[in-house]
Amino acid sequence: MKKLLLILLVASISFRGFSQLIKPVAPKSNTNSIKFGIGLLGGTTPGFDVSARFTPNISVRLMNTFLNYTMSNKLTVSDEDIQLNGNLDMNALGLGVELYPSSKSSFKFILGLSYIQKGRVLVVASPTENYKIGETEFTPKEIGEFNFDLSYNGGVARFIGLGFGRAVPKKRVGFGFELGTYYLSEPKVSLTGTERLSSMSEQESKIQNNMKDWRYWPMFNLRLAVRLN
Repeated sequence: MKKLLLILLVASISFRGFSQLIKPVAPKSNTNSIKFGIGLLGGTTPGFDVSARFTPNISVRLMNTFLNYTMSNKLTVSDEDIQLNGNLDMNALGLGVELYPSSKSSFKFILGLSYIQKGRVLVVASPTENYKIGETEFTPKEIGEFNFDLSYNGGVARFIGLGFGRAVPKKRVGFGFELGTYYLSEPKVSLTGTERLSSMSEQESKIQNNMKDWRYWPMFNLRLAVRLN
């Protein structure tokens, strides 16, 4: 009986010592796992985006930007009042890459492409009062109006920029800003008129040529980002 108790005591001590030698090792956190986030943009290209961080130095963003602005103002030219009505309507779907100089940096370079689903500027100008030419006076309806239509529809635009703030923030919420430019396809110009302004269409080719280099759209946005995982 004493021998049995001695054997059990030695076995118990040996098991405890062995169990201490093979303590479980806590798994290391995977810092390179893909992280996801969403962002809200406000500025010259407002919208929202979904981001993925593949490495601490590289993130990819899928963006939808949209802007709709309506204008209605009076403009005085040579003591004559002209009514200006206009609309800016833009919608684009883009894919961008953000590059960070180091894993701890929030400074970034931005490169990408956008498909311009809708990009249009429309301006309609018309007189508000009677207009006298020589001895003849014309009403606004008799003078007519002219329409200026600038379109970037269906084009692909490259964009480049820099900024501060990660696409997927290190903390749950992050803030940042972005500054850059879009390089658009050549715009298509349409110029038409009614009544006495119907001859405005003759200037369309000249205006088209003068505006062929109107291919830059500034990008300045403030961004609110939320990390999802």
